[in-house]
Amino acid sequence: MKPYYILKNNLDDKIVGKDYPQVDCLTMHQAHLITSWHLFDPKPNLKFELKKRAILTDVLNDITIGGGTGFLITKKTKEILEKFNIMRHQYFKSLVIDKNNELEYYWLHLSEPDLTKSLDYKKTVFYRTEWTFREDRIELTSYEHYQDLKSKDKEASFGVEIDKIALSESFDKNLDLFTFLPFDNNVYISERLKVAIEESNVTGFKIEKAPHFI
Repeated sequence: MKPYYILKNNLDDKIVGKDYPQVDCLTMHQAHLITSWHLFDPKPNLKFELKKRAILTDVLNDITIGGGTGFLITKKTKEILEKFNIMRHQYFKSLVIDKNNELEYYWLHLSEPDLTKSLDYKKTVFYRTEWTFREDRIELTSYEHYQDLKSKDKEASFGVEIDKIALSESFDKNLDLFTFLPFDNNVYISERLKVAIEESNVTGFKIEKAPHFI
């Protein structure tokens, strides 16, 4: 098994400053419409303002786009990612206001629900959740099995999260960045993308070894 890593926003105040999140969203309605379940046409127009005690980084943390998975990134970061194999995605052009300057950023929008079908369901370890709290282990035979269980959930409390990930033969092993929504909120990257991010001194990301793969 090749190594994978978790890519997340850095929350160290020495890196990103004293304000969390680093930005305020000025286009709340547009941001709240974003969901990882589909692509968008037309694309949302997003605008943010850097908070006073935040440090400007290549990747900015934002909590407004709660229904979507992705990152708010500079053009420099976008150009790095474009050299790699990323799951189905879009870039939404965004503006970040820093004092009187309007800076070019992009929201990397990740959306490929069918990627969960490339899990090896016999070997992957799942847990049932109630209102996002982990309960007991559950066996799933397929993504359709999960959808069937979810359709019977009248209170919308039922969920499933991954504890250990096993990939099937159908998984595209050339992918450098991917996630397995709705079972897992983590964004995973390959070692070669990790190296590129680190060598390019991209600020605002935190990279951790992913222990979830078996």
